[in-house]
Amino acid sequence: MQTSGYSFSKLLTDFDQLAGYFAKWDGRFEQLSAGRFAGRLSLVRGRTVRLSSVDCNQVILARGRDDAGLFKLYTVTPANAGGLWQGRRLAPGQLVVHGPEADTDHITGRRINSVGFTVPAGEMEAAARSLLGGEFKKLPHSWAALTPSPDLYAEVSARFQAMLNMALADPTILTSTEGALLEQECIRAVVRSVVPVDSSRPDTPPHRRTAVAHRAEELMRAHLYHPVGVVDLCAKIGVSDRTLRLAFRERFGIGPMTYYRRVRLSAARTALKTDSSTGVAEVARQFGFHHVGNFAADFRRLFGERPSETHASAMSSCSK
Repeated sequence: MQTSGYSFSKLLTDFDQLAGYFAKWDGRFEQLSAGRFAGRLSLVRGRTVRLSSVDCNQVILARGRDDAGLFKLYTVTPANAGGLWQGRRLAPGQLVVHGPEADTDHITGRRINSVGFTVPAGEMEAAARSLLGGEFKKLPHSWAALTPSPDLYAEVSARFQAMLNMALADPTILTSTEGALLEQECIRAVVRSVVPVDSSRPDTPPHRRTAVAHRAEELMRAHLYHPVGVVDLCAKIGVSDRTLRLAFRERFGIGPMTYYRRVRLSAARTALKTDSSTGVAEVARQFGFHHVGNFAADFRRLFGERPSETHASAMSSCSK
């Protein structure tokens, strides 16, 4: 099995099949309810992030340990809230964290769907340090049940689902720039939800935030063809995600990654208008947009026209 750039979705006919897809799993799966087992496992492996989605129709006991070097997180949803985590029943809207020292002790509900997020613990900690700067203390190393704000929980769920859907539809996105950006957005959402930030901590002074926005914009424009993710952006500039977001909100009225995407869309539009020999899909990928359908939808929302229309007008001008 490949270690990255890989995705699949397979029907399961036996709960023992689950263990076979987790290479370093040391434990057991046991069926506790009566009836024939049926399920589905969907797995996405990016460069850093692994996402798994498990559906099944029986109560399953999962007890053991995965690779000790992993940080894992699960969202509690109405579809899996009937289970027990470490003997506790949790509510939708909570997050289950398995730090690198945690054992798994989970009894599922019946007819569940559960999504899990996994990242090597060292890389997760490095990302948290980049995103939080001086506000970072530590990630949970054992088991924890957390209750983030509804907005943060919704962001985590949405980021996971977006990456799952896109990677299952087109596994090649996982080896692209766009795939790397998706992974970093998942990591950022998890960090924001898992690590509490002191809201009373003084903000960076306004003049400093202006300089941050200027430096970040320069970096973005220098990386139009090979975009960097939010984790890398914070690390390169040496500021926290909070400071970066505030700086861009003040200067441009939108977040840094939204701004970055619109700058790349504008650059792609210029290329479509000036180079009639290069097709829409190729231009999209030149600027880090691997999924052409999403590129076209974003392009139309921003400019009020399809990229094909922009390209057609350029070709028409050249033929005159």
